[in-house]
Amino acid sequence: MTRLLCLLRCVLLGLCAASTAGAQTVEAEGEALEAPREDYNSGRIEDEISGFNVDQTITRTGHDFARYMSEYRNLNYPDSDYNLTIRERPSARWGNLIWITYNNETVFRRFISPSTNNIKALAEQAATMIHEMVLQEKVRQALTDHFDLGKDEF
Repeated sequence: MTRLLCLLRCVLLGLCAASTAGAQTVEAEGEALEAPREDYNSGRIEDEISGFNVDQTITRTGHDFARYMSEYRNLNYPDSDYNLTIRERPSARWGNLIWITYNNETVFRRFISPSTNNIKALAEQAATMIHEMVLQEKVRQALTDHFDLGKDEF
């Protein structure tokens, strides 16, 4: 997964470099051609890469949870355009604390004991709940008037 993200990042950086080079005047066969002037760098790179689950878990239980959630999300919500980060903190006493963040906000948090047999069901419930929550948040942001605020202020 890490190699895939590194490869994807390298490809995107190459595309960004190519797009900025393409905005300059190009000479072909002695004639000056003007490339279309589009501002490709106005959007954030997070806007271009979407639909990922970043697995930052440590234990087998955490990896299984992240894998089941990713499979369920890819199967049932293939066109989801938001990224999630799955984190974990193992505890010998309570089990594994798993929390999921969306836009640097925690949207799911739960302890999973090591003896839990229904990790797949928990992951599917979490994916459904988070998808509904993200859709509601997008509707709320679309209906909120924030014309005088920057993107990071609302």
